[in-house]
Formats: sequence, structure tokens, C-alpha cells
Amino acid sequence: MTTKRLLIGVSLLFCGLLLWGFLTFFERYTEEKDRGWDSEARRNLFLAAEKYLAAIGLESQQAENISILNGLSPNATLFIASSSQVYNPQRVAELLNWVDSGGHAIVVARTEGFDFDEQRSEERDWLLEELDVSIMEGHYEYSFEHPLQQLLGEDAELTPEQSPGEALREYNRRIDAGVSTEEEAETSQEKPRNPDVEPEDLVSLPTDHGTKIQLHFDASHLLYHPGLDDDTIDNAPVFWARVWRDDEAVPFMQFERGSGVITLLTDSGIWQSHRIGHFDHAYFLQLLAGSGDFVFLTRPRFDSLSYLARKYATEFFLAGALALLGWLFLRARRFGPLQPSPESARRSLLEHISACGHYYWRDDQCEQLLRGQRTELLRNLRATDTDSIARHKLAEKLSAATGLSKHDIIASLWGTPAASEETFTEQMRNLQRIEAVL
Repeated sequence: MTTKRLLIGVSLLFCGLLLWGFLTFFERYTEEKDRGWDSEARRNLFLAAEKYLAAIGLESQQAENISILNGLSPNATLFIASSSQVYNPQRVAELLNWVDSGGHAIVVARTEGFDFDEQRSEERDWLLEELDVSIMEGHYEYSFEHPLQQLLGEDAELTPEQSPGEALREYNRRIDAGVSTEEEAETSQEKPRNPDVEPEDLVSLPTDHGTKIQLHFDASHLLYHPGLDDDTIDNAPVFWARVWRDDEAVPFMQFERGSGVITLLTDSGIWQSHRIGHFDHAYFLQLLAGSGDFVFLTRPRFDSLSYLARKYATEFFLAGALALLGWLFLRARRFGPLQPSPESARRSLLEHISACGHYYWRDDQCEQLLRGQRTELLRNLRATDTDSIARHKLAEKLSAATGLSKHDIIASLWGTPAASEETFTEQMRNLQRIEAVL
């Protein structure tokens, strides 16, 4: 008893020492690692814009068809990621009627497939034609970040002049040398959020508060309206801004239609997740959003087969396992002893006749067969009701014709039915010989 208590005390003391050492030397710390965008951010390019609008108290939602206009309130804001989504004159009329009632539409002009040499697009843009707006060639030297910046992360120091091969080699060299030094950490913390661009490439817009906001548009495609050069034209844009002073076209313009406004621009990337944090892009979105609901009308995005396989892999394998379990249960269920497998080969005609004869014999139906054959034969002989003398005369005639004895003919036609298989077979054979001579 004393040894047991001693062991318990030593164990408790050891556990107490371990607990004291853990609380004394354990130090909790947190570390954040940038693993890039998650699947939702990669699928929704405007996720950061949605979160920003939610932070300032505006409700936002996603839509994939212009028919959303039927349920929008007049004070809402509709962002259309491509003017091609207003795909016929009827949809253009619906959009303009909604704007006339007080709505605000922000439309990104479709620039894909535009041929500057012929000054036309592969497909008609009904909304731009209605607004009398055309697409013009802009500045091709536009660049705000390296193409590999999103892949390698914001901490990768890349310049637009570097080729992809040089950028990857420089990035790998920095990893091998160790980039987690205090000097580089301080440098990364002081890194500006805005890309290094020339001041003349920025668009400055005044606000109601007397300040100016700066925007960085992709100026490779610009918008032109005759009202930019002639103030007397009806339905001209009421507000626009140029990137450079000598530009004929502009990156965005606004039209007043009834009680609402249409904002037309060529660059939707300023509000995508990788650029909304640059300059005053987010604040510009807030100014255009108004106070009502904000709807993002983006192009439909269909999930790839690999994404769907990863998303529903658990349900797929669980359903497959349940189906396999049910099939095994169904195949394993049986009652009584296992029956032998039936023969697949078909028997011959003689075997079939023999089996039928044995069945009739066991079922006591042979006497009925013999009686029916006798009745039919006596009806043909017209000897259904005859006396013994007539029977003997008829037997003599049949004996001479068939070669059977008189006794066998009388036994077959009027005798007692057979009691054995041999007798039955002989009587049936005699009846068939008599029938053959009639």
C-alpha cells in the first residue's frame, strides 16, 4: 500500500513539473502567410469591390442576365461588365427606360474584336450605337504591373521591363538567398500601394468636397462622341475626362437620361480585386454607387470539370459507396438452399416427347388419352354402339387389313385400359395402325 501511494505521488509530481515547464517556456505567437487568392476570389474578379461596398453599408449582389432590370428599384446602381450583354434593341430600350426613371447604369464598352483599320467591330454594339459612341485606338504603351505579379505575389519586386524568364530567375534567386531579413521586411512594409506611373498617365477628377481623386485607366481603347467637340449636339455627354490633353477620345463619359445617369467607360479593371486598391479607384466606385442597391452584372462563369470534381468529391464517393453496399446486400440475399444452375442446352424432340409421356403417366392422364383415341377411331368406324357379333366381324376385316390378330384389335378398341407403360404403348401403336388403313 505504501509503494502504491509513493508511485502515485511521484507521477503527480512529474505531471506538475511538466505543466510548470510548459507554462514557463511556452510562447504563443501568430504568423500570417500569403497563400494567394482563394477559389472564390479567383472566380469572382469583383469580390474586393463587393466587400468594400459592404463595409460602407451598401448591399451588393451578382447577376448574369440583363433581365435583372425587371426587379430593380429606380434608385439602384447597375454595373454591366460588357456592353455586349445588352444584346438587342429591346434590351437597350429596357435599360434606357430604367435609367430614365432614376437608375444609374455603369457600362463597360466592349472592345474585343474591334478593328481599328475598318473602324468597326465583329458584332454590333446596340447600346453604343444608341448613344452615338464609337471606340478609338488609345495608348498601347499602357502598363501598370508585370504579367507575373499576380502569380508570384505582391512581395515579388518585378519591373515591366523584365522578361518572364528574367523575372522568374530573379525571384528564385531572392528565395535562395533568403528574403526574410529585417532590411527587406522594412522595405516590404514601406512599399507603396500604388504602381509607379507617370503623372500625365493619371486622370484627376474634382469632387464635391473640393478635393481631387486620381484614377489610372487602361487607355488602350478610348471612347469618342461628337459632343466632345461640339456643344450644340443633342444628347451629348455631360461629363468626361481625358488622359492626355491632346487626346480626341476619353476613357469614360457620363450621359444624363431623364432622371438617371449612364456612366460609360472602357476599363473595368480599376474595380477588379488586383487594382481596386490603387490610387482612388475604390472611392470613385463609392461616388458612383449612390445610396441604393448595387448589382454586378458580369459575364456567366461556368465551373470547370476539375473544380466540380474537387467540390463534390465527398458526395460522389459517399454515394458510390452506398450504391456498392446496396448492390452487395442485394446480391448476397437468398432464401433456402442454393438452387443448381439450370441447363442452358435445349433437349431434343424425342427427349421432350419422352418427358411429356412420363408426366402424363405419373399424372394418371394416359387412360384419358387412350379413351379419347378409341372414341375418335370408333366414330370413324361407325362402331360406337355395337354388339359382340358386330365387333367380331369388324375385327376380322381390320385383321385382314392391318395384319394384327383379332384378339389384339378387340383388346385395343374395347378392352380394359392399360395398367402398365408397355401395355399402354402397345395399345396406342395398334390404334395408330388401324387408323392408318382407314
